[in-house]
Amino acid sequence: MNSKSKYITQISLSFNNTKFINPFFISLHRWYANDNLQELGIARNYLLHAYFLAAATVFEPERSNVRLAWAKSQIICKIIVSYFNHETTSEEERIAFLANFRSRINGLTNTKSSKTGHRILNILSKILDQASTDAWGILGRDISHQLHNAWGEWLMKLNRGVKCDEGAELLVNIINICAGHIVSEESILHPEYQRLSKLTNKVCQQLQWYQNEKVLGIDDCSAENIIMKCSREIEQNMQALVQLVVCESNVANKNVKQTFLMVAKTFYYGANCSRETIDFHISKVLFERVV
Repeated sequence: MNSKSKYITQISLSFNNTKFINPFFISLHRWYANDNLQELGIARNYLLHAYFLAAATVFEPERSNVRLAWAKSQIICKIIVSYFNHETTSEEERIAFLANFRSRINGLTNTKSSKTGHRILNILSKILDQASTDAWGILGRDISHQLHNAWGEWLMKLNRGVKCDEGAELLVNIINICAGHIVSEESILHPEYQRLSKLTNKVCQQLQWYQNEKVLGIDDCSAENIIMKCSREIEQNMQALVQLVVCESNVANKNVKQTFLMVAKTFYYGANCSRETIDFHISKVLFERVV
């Protein structure tokens, strides 16, 4: 079995473990309808896809808070990126969005922002509040500070134009925080941790590009050669990521490191499976009764 088949098989084998998820998906769909996320550019298929990947990877019933935080974070991340990149969103509005996010953390008065920006920020705030409440009930600890820091750092990178649209590093941080795997600032700044983070970002960016090119189609030989070269680089980077994760380390425990690979595998699955295959898996997992 080649590495591509291996990664796809690994996530596919998780489907049998997702028999608990339907009630939680109903909750997610209610959130989608109540906040009218369709109006913000989120199709119902994307909601299904985001939750399916989270649920097929984090399937344990006692980790429902991680599952929902992952799916909601991926969805609001897409909304924020779309808002920041939209031609009608000015630099002042992006700066105001970031300033208002910081203000809410510190309990200060919001600065003036666009109606859409204010609406998105309200949705994000409710997600963070719910994730913190859920974690308190399950972990018995307050993670609000860590969640706000993770989102604040990602928003600053996005505002500076740093390539982070796919949100891979953010998802890793949110998953680890909600699972109670808190990484110290010293460990985050360690070269080994930074390499793990940068490699995950790189391979997820490549996979996102690869997936987009497949959707657009190939019209000439030069484009096909570029895609083939990218595919080879992805395989090499995935292998390098696996090596980093399995190696012994004093910087981060195995659960923290596994999260990087876990997120990368979901991007890999999305990039290498057809839309029809993914839809079939979603139908089997989310909507068929388990005997």
